Amino acid sequence: MVRQRVRLTLHVIGSLLKYFALIYLAPLVTALHYGEEKWYIYLYSLLLTLSIGLILEFGLKTKKDIERADGFTIVAFTWLFISLLGTLPYVLLGLGFLDAFFETMSGFTTTGATIVEVVEELPKSAILWRSLTQWLGGMGVIVLFIAILPRLAVGGSQLFEREFPGPLPEKLRPRFRTTARHLWIIYVFFTVLQIALLFFLARLPLFDSICISFSTLSTGGFSPTTASIEAYANPVAEYIIMFFMLLAGISFIIHYHVLHGNWKAIKDEELRLYLITLAVASVLLVIAQGFTSYRQGIFQAISIMTTTGFASANFAYWHSSAKILLLALMLIGACGSSTGGGIKVMRALMLMKHSGVMMRRAIFPKAVIPVKYNKKPVPDEVIRDIISFLFLYIIVAVVASVVLCFFGLNLETAVSAVAATLGNVGPGLGDVGPALNYAWVPSLPKLILIFCMWLGRLELFTVLMILSPRFWKG
Repeated sequence: MVRQRVRLTLHVIGSLLKYFALIYLAPLVTALHYGEEKWYIYLYSLLLTLSIGLILEFGLKTKKDIERADGFTIVAFTWLFISLLGTLPYVLLGLGFLDAFFETMSGFTTTGATIVEVVEELPKSAILWRSLTQWLGGMGVIVLFIAILPRLAVGGSQLFEREFPGPLPEKLRPRFRTTARHLWIIYVFFTVLQIALLFFLARLPLFDSICISFSTLSTGGFSPTTASIEAYANPVAEYIIMFFMLLAGISFIIHYHVLHGNWKAIKDEELRLYLITLAVASVLLVIAQGFTSYRQGIFQAISIMTTTGFASANFAYWHSSAKILLLALMLIGACGSSTGGGIKVMRALMLMKHSGVMMRRAIFPKAVIPVKYNKKPVPDEVIRDIISFLFLYIIVAVVASVVLCFFGLNLETAVSAVAATLGNVGPGLGDVGPALNYAWVPSLPKLILIFCMWLGRLELFTVLMILSPRFWKG
C-alpha cells in the first residue's frame, strides 16, 4: 500500500510539474524585455522542471485512483516539490540554497518573510518571480490544476480539501473542478481590477502595479521595494491596497455569492466578526499611535490581520500596546476560505460560541444546546477538529519559539518570527521587523521557520499527518 501511495503521489506531482514549468515563461519574457544578461536562468529552470515532471509522470505510471489518504501526501509533497524547484532562479542568480529555499517557500505559502536585504538590486524578472510565486500560492497551485486538468477531476475533492482547508468547507458547485474554476476566475478578476486601479488611478508604474497586486490578492506581502508600500508615499495607492487586502481576507465563497447577486451572503457571522475585529483594532491602533497617523494604523491593522504583511510604516518601533495588538491580529488571521493565513476568524468564532454553550450547559446540564453558525447547528466533530487544531497550533508555536530562543534570538523576535511564519504573515517584531529581514537568522532556526510556513499554509494536519508513522502503516 505504501509503495502504491508513493508511486501515485510522485506520478501526480510529475503531471503537475510538467505544467508548472510553463510558469517560468513569465519571468523569462520579463528578463528578455528588460534586456537582462541572465535571462537564460529561467529557460534552464523551465527545462529542468519539465524534465523532472516528465520523468516522474511517465516513469511512475499507475491506474490507482486518488483516495483520501493519498490527498495528504500529494498536496504536502507538491508544495514541497514546487518550493524546492522554485529555488532554481535564485540559486542561478547566486543565492545560497537555504536562503533560496526560504524565499521560495515564503513566496508559495504567501508568507512574505524575506532574506533579500535590498529588493531593488534584484533583476526585474526576479522581483516578478517573487510576486508570481505568491499569486500562485494564494488561491493554491493544486486548486488551479484541479480547475484546468481533467486528470484531477477524479479525486479532486481529496486534493481540494487538503489545499483549501477550512473549518466548514463549502462547495460552490457539486463538482470540485467547477468550484476551483469559479474561485480562480474571481481571483483573476480582482487581480486585474487592482492592477488597473493602481496604474490608472494611483499612477504607479505598471510593473509595480502588477507585482503589488499579485502580492495583495494572495495576502503575500512581497513588494518591489525594500521599504514595502511606505516607499511610494502614495495615499491613493494605500487606500486601493487596503481595499483589496480587505477583500482578500474575506471568504471567496462569499465573493462568489455576492458577485452572483446573492446579497444575503454578507450577513455571514464570520464576515461580521472579521469586520468588527478590524474596526476595533484600527481604532485602538490609531489611539495608541496618535490621530495624525490614522492611515498607517488602519493600513497595518488590515495588512496584519489579513496576513498580507505589507508595511506603510515601521511598526516595530510603535508603542508596546500597538505591537501586542498586531501580534494578536497575526494569530487570529483572516476568514476561512480566503487567501489569508492564521488561526482564522471562523475558528475563533466557533470557539467563542462553544465556550458560551459550555457555560450554559454548566447551569442546565441536561439541556441540549447546539453550537450554531448562521442559525444552523454545527456538528460536534467540527468543534472537536477546531479544538484539536488550536491545541496543535499553540504547541507548535511554543516549541518553535523556545527552540529559536535557545539559538540566541530574543523573546520578542522569536515569538513574533514564529507567529509571522506559522500564520503566513511575513514581517514580525524585534530583529525581524518590517524594516529588517530574515537573512541573519542561523541555518537551523531558518529551517524551523521554513517548516512553520509549510505547516501554516496547509493548516497543520496535512503536513503533520504525513509525518506520523501510523499514517504510513495504513
